[in-house]
Amino acid sequence: MYHNKSFFIDSQKRAAKPFAPTLISAYKIVTDSSYFHICDRKEVMQYPKNTLAFIRCITGKGKIYTSHGKIEINESDALLLRFDDILKYKAESPIWSYRWTNFCADSCNFELNKCKQYPITEYEEKIFDNILLYGNSDIDNSYTNALFVEYYFSVTAKNALDSITTQTEVKNRQVDDMCAFISQKVYSKLTVDELSAFFQITPRRLHQIFSSELGISPKQYILKKKMEEGYRLIVQTSMPICKISDLLCFSSQYHFTCDYKKFFNQTPMQTRNFESSLNGNT
Repeated sequence: MYHNKSFFIDSQKRAAKPFAPTLISAYKIVTDSSYFHICDRKEVMQYPKNTLAFIRCITGKGKIYTSHGKIEINESDALLLRFDDILKYKAESPIWSYRWTNFCADSCNFELNKCKQYPITEYEEKIFDNILLYGNSDIDNSYTNALFVEYYFSVTAKNALDSITTQTEVKNRQVDDMCAFISQKVYSKLTVDELSAFFQITPRRLHQIFSSELGISPKQYILKKKMEEGYRLIVQTSMPICKISDLLCFSSQYHFTCDYKKFFNQTPMQTRNFESSLNGNT
């Protein structure tokens, strides 16, 4: 008996230019709604003519103005632009966080000037952190280039698999039901075990589904919904932070504040004070 698993790259694919980028710069940005940046000519001249900008929106949304028009980029979007086409960009939400990389490449399998949505994963986050870590060291830049290739495909390869796999987060009915259930239970102390019991699947299978479809664990998603509701209550009501913490079933205000700061990169009171200043309140 003989078993063999293999693949063969046809001549057309072999003739295609490989993706071999040279990474120029990388940034991880968290900003508020006042952020507005204009790209002046001096800034553009610092980069080679064929420089591309790969932008990954993590939370919130922004608007980018280019010589071809304006583009709104939302949470989980990825966008590829010619760097010299970018005129200005600004935040369009209270908190806007994104990753921005500039690179040069002879070929790239990504459509310019068009946002595409991909689930955000912990894996891509770890790779990007390594890019920042090693990019600021004395290590040979061939390693950071290799890390960027890994980061780029960790984001965009999901799209290539969409035609092979069944459904994405939005289309997956089971995941939609789970997400709706979690949203309904945002004011209770919902656990992963309770969630798996309600949907009659094992915690391990639940974790696989969330990781595959949403790019985060069930526990992280439950926390995400609590943080989003906490933000809404902080901005839209005058309810004390301790009361919000109790409503969302945190063990203490300190615990709520710590998780909130990790999620939004600011404390609950900083959010409330900032929103009050925007509304003209003191």
